[in-house]
Amino acid sequence: MLHRYGRVHVVHDTTAIPSGRPGIRTASAGDASTATVVDATGLDQIERLGLAAFRLRASADYQQNKQDRSRAGEAWDMDRPCTDIPPPRGSSTRTPGTGSPQQAGSPQQAGAAPATSFAPTLLGEQVSQPVSGHVGGTPTSSFMEGSIAVGVIIVEGPTVDLQFTAAERTKVVAEIQNGLSWYATTNPAADLTFSYDINIVRIATPPNPSAADLEARWRDPAMAQLGYQPNFDGVYNYVDDLRDRHVTRWSYCAFMTKYPLSYFAYSSIGGPRLVLSYDNDGWGPDNLDRVFAHETGHIFGCPDEYAASGCNCAGTWGRFATPNGNCDACATDSVTCLMRSNSFEMCRYTPSHIGWGRGVGGNPALVQSDFGQIGNFELVVPSAFAGMTHLWRDNNAPGLPWREPTQVIQGSGRIDALSMIQSRLATPGALEAIARIGGSLVSLWRDSGPALRWSAPAPLANGVAGTPSLIHSRLGRLGTFEVLVPATDIGLLALTRDNDVAGFPWSRPVLVAGNLGRVDGVSLIHGALGTGNLEAVALAGGRLVHLYRSQDGSWRTSVVFAEGVAGNPVLVQSRFGVNGNFEVVAPSATSGLVHVWRNNDASGYPWSGPTNFATELGRVDAVTMIQSSFDRHLEVVARVGDRLYAMARASSGTFAWLPPSRIF
Repeated sequence: MLHRYGRVHVVHDTTAIPSGRPGIRTASAGDASTATVVDATGLDQIERLGLAAFRLRASADYQQNKQDRSRAGEAWDMDRPCTDIPPPRGSSTRTPGTGSPQQAGSPQQAGAAPATSFAPTLLGEQVSQPVSGHVGGTPTSSFMEGSIAVGVIIVEGPTVDLQFTAAERTKVVAEIQNGLSWYATTNPAADLTFSYDINIVRIATPPNPSAADLEARWRDPAMAQLGYQPNFDGVYNYVDDLRDRHVTRWSYCAFMTKYPLSYFAYSSIGGPRLVLSYDNDGWGPDNLDRVFAHETGHIFGCPDEYAASGCNCAGTWGRFATPNGNCDACATDSVTCLMRSNSFEMCRYTPSHIGWGRGVGGNPALVQSDFGQIGNFELVVPSAFAGMTHLWRDNNAPGLPWREPTQVIQGSGRIDALSMIQSRLATPGALEAIARIGGSLVSLWRDSGPALRWSAPAPLANGVAGTPSLIHSRLGRLGTFEVLVPATDIGLLALTRDNDVAGFPWSRPVLVAGNLGRVDGVSLIHGALGTGNLEAVALAGGRLVHLYRSQDGSWRTSVVFAEGVAGNPVLVQSRFGVNGNFEVVAPSATSGLVHVWRNNDASGYPWSGPTNFATELGRVDAVTMIQSSFDRHLEVVARVGDRLYAMARASSGTFAWLPPSRIF
């Protein structure tokens, strides 16, 4: 469900409309949606406008206008920040109504603390601290996930030039619907649903371009007509009522008017309201959807990124306290982004500012740690848009529950792939990870207490691709860290960290296994056969290849032992057999996962399989595996789209794989 207008629901769904539910199908400008109407008779004003807006978006003319929109991609040409600091709740009886960027105390300055401050915390908790406009009340828009009530107030005046035609009213609702659909379809994992209240308010107040407070002149009588205090406190109360009436997690309101404004579009960071002028100051009504989406970004914590706003690359913004790293005034590599320009695109910082934590991408990495009496499972996986998600399974609690995840290092932007271990350098050791961000490889770690904080990433190498692998070997007195990572062109890069030397220096990367051609992923272990080689499995061209590093330090290719693979392989040496078999899982090119194993007790070390399992998951994107202390079970976590599924294989009898269960 994307949009709710009373009994009219706009659903993001490409399947057929259920029988008995009349509706309209379309591939509209912002998403593929279906409008369903529970009862097509006797629709009220809100329902009629919602359905008319959807029909407009489905029209060929509307979609053509979006394809040909004027000034697409241009940087916003505002000559100031388009944010203000609203008055605190309860201050309207002491202070005149405020509203415009010049009149709401002071403009939001670049790098200043936003109107609502946020701090990292567990998902699902309320994370805002009530400051500024939220003093004395509950924050209304801390981050953009879940259900949101949107109040649309179209304010008309006494003369024709201040009034909206029926077509213009529908246009306003359609543009809002299109802008918010972009958010919802950009991150389906955020599970966004927008519930609307729409009011067309005509007031008798004449315009006065010289008024000390241009917003208050029309806003206050409009709020009075709606039955609220004729001041900014009335706006707070209206937004609170929106949330209560629609039973949503968040709420905010949007004023649309043709009255004179000091600025054509502006909002308050953290809410509670945004203001837009219908003529859109030269950007035109066909760009209202992007202007509305930009201002909604502010409502949920995003700063401006265009240079004229006075932004800088510092500050701590949004739910995860991330700097404004795409500010056009200082970022040497600034990119197109909705908060910077007229485009439905996001830079790597905006998802963190807006508070998107749900959803995962890349490959998961699982270890059984030394934390807890039994040893908890620790799992990290790249978040769908920025940073990584850290989950853990409480193996000391009944039912072995997976605990609510935390989001870390969002300021690093999108992470493409990673690998994690628990080191043996302390008891318990730190969680150590490497992550690939584009073509760069970085290292980071989490202390083992009491803070349990992740460090900032430190650069390791460039020119990398695919899925890397990190281990703590038995080489050296304390054991070296060993890394294999696919190179951007051919072969693998090998790196070593010397844990016997102060500062734990990393070696320069060395190219190995160039004969493999392009490698997509690799998994590395320190084997326990004989003197113990480093052993690896690489994915190259849909085939799984075994390779090893002998005692002279050179890497040698062994054998191709499986084909039809379409995701990162994972290799472990199990406790099955006398010498410990090699166990490999990888996503199948068709559906589910494949399991292959090498018999290390037999002459020639023969490979067996592949065996398919978890085919009910369909196409699996990435996987991780360990052998746990739970009766030697092989434990697997697989990523399918933006979801994670866990499963295990019994260690006796038929060695059957248990059905997968969703954990995130």
